[in-house]
Amino acid sequence: MFKNCYTIFISPPKAGKTKQFSISKGTFCLLIFLLFLFVIGDCIAILKYCESTNLRKENTHLKTEKEKLEKVAQIVGELKKAESFIRNFLGLEKSGSSMGGLGLGGVDPNFIDTSSTISLYTNTEFPYKAGEHEVSLIENALLLKRDLQELIDKLNDRKSEWDTRPTIMPVQADAYWISSGFGWRKSPFTGLREFHRGLDISARRGTPIIAPADGIIITAGKDLHLGRFIKIKHNDKFTTLYGHMLEHKVEKGQEVKRGDLIGLMGNTGMSTGYHLHYEVRKDSVSINPRNHILNLSTMIAMR
Repeated sequence: MFKNCYTIFISPPKAGKTKQFSISKGTFCLLIFLLFLFVIGDCIAILKYCESTNLRKENTHLKTEKEKLEKVAQIVGELKKAESFIRNFLGLEKSGSSMGGLGLGGVDPNFIDTSSTISLYTNTEFPYKAGEHEVSLIENALLLKRDLQELIDKLNDRKSEWDTRPTIMPVQADAYWISSGFGWRKSPFTGLREFHRGLDISARRGTPIIAPADGIIITAGKDLHLGRFIKIKHNDKFTTLYGHMLEHKVEKGQEVKRGDLIGLMGNTGMSTGYHLHYEVRKDSVSINPRNHILNLSTMIAMR
């Protein structure tokens, strides 16, 4: 009768009556099996909990990265818009780079499915491919960086061009007048018709003469006709000439900035009075200086 049973004895830690009971082998095996299932179930539950926690952290991280990418995409879009505005303002050609589907206000709508709900427990795949978009965004950002550097170079070129363009009056005085303009005139010395290649600007003796643009002094000397004169090279296109000076304030090879003092108004050489003979040459050809002077005041032209 007891061959198919197990007898279990329970003895108290202190003196007392020992209890015993019998259980069949089938029941004992069933209990062992149920205990095994219970342990396995607990292990699975713990693993699922750990997996759920990790997935929750991963989804939270991906949501944060998504928000960062949206912000970066918006900034890149705004910079691209500004870059296009600057190009239009400067009259430059449009950039050759393509920003693809990058919107000006955020991320490409094809990139994020806003109707998707992020599952923190069951879905192991985030609803967008961050890696692909991140690479695309980086490529667009690098292209934009290249375009902006090109604009910076263009702006520096424009600034250099304007800094070296003779755009102000070469005399520093409140009162002056143009005693002889650019073009054909009657020579005050021969009475014959001659072409005057510059402006004669008259003012008081010793009136400061200033550089109308950045440049370098290539000549500072004395001539029979021009008297004391200076020649400035401003860039590959423009040079300026100043004659009949009282004295030089610069030397050959010296660099000057717009507004720097270069000499004083005089009456040297073939001159009928105190004045400055001012010439502007573009590509070695004399041009009318008045076409480049931006700060002309009211003047009296005398022929």
